[in-house]
Amino acid sequence: MGLFDFQLDLFRIKKEVSVSTISSEFSSKSLVAFRYNPRLKKSMRCSYKGIFGRPEVTLPSYMKTDDFVFARELAAQWAFCAHKRKTAKNKAEIKNLLDRFWAAVDQVLADKGEKTLDARGRFPPIRSKGKHYDLDQVLAAVNETYFAGELDCRITWSSRWGGLSFHSIRKDPITGESVHVISISKGYDASNCPLYAIAGVVYHECLHIKIPVVIKGNRRIVHGRDFKRCERKYIYYEEWMNWHKTVLPKNLRAGRHEK
Repeated sequence: MGLFDFQLDLFRIKKEVSVSTISSEFSSKSLVAFRYNPRLKKSMRCSYKGIFGRPEVTLPSYMKTDDFVFARELAAQWAFCAHKRKTAKNKAEIKNLLDRFWAAVDQVLADKGEKTLDARGRFPPIRSKGKHYDLDQVLAAVNETYFAGELDCRITWSSRWGGLSFHSIRKDPITGESVHVISISKGYDASNCPLYAIAGVVYHECLHIKIPVVIKGNRRIVHGRDFKRCERKYIYYEEWMNWHKTVLPKNLRAGRHEK
């Protein structure tokens, strides 16, 4: 029983069974028809039929459910743009819509606990809950303690087994706005990882938002003097660095072996 169901029971409210009115055959905002092909997995197709050349988009069959309604609307917008004259502006809009579409698809798959498509350069699916740590909780504590709660970003466990955690700026697939995204190495989501270590790496990545990269001549200074000085303000800095150097590599090797 979920929290919402429990609250309903407390007030003896009968929960109504909702019936979906979302069409999987047509776009709600335009005259775009959707067709589905079980052989498609990571691609979609578009054709223009009828007297008025109405777009018809063929999607993978798994996108027929209500979970993918927002992704389908993006596909409908893409279909109209793809039929227009290929100007520089229109090409940029087509790329933007495709990036947002596949990012939205990845997020739905991640929310359902299924394998994502994970193409490089797209907005990564947000998976904040790991086996041992919820990154949203760690980020909230770090943000409040060291940044007065002023940082606005999203955080996720990395989708791949790698040694690096990193910060990037991506386009939100829903709003199209630029957002800060922090990705944390899976090696930290382990039973042998103390809280001070996971908090340390989250603090480090948060600093990249607070202290951006400095360009001097042809050099990109990522960890400059100010950055290192602020990094050492973390109360468990020495303990975290020791864990990072001695235990994290072992966790990464073990993770790759299990995979």
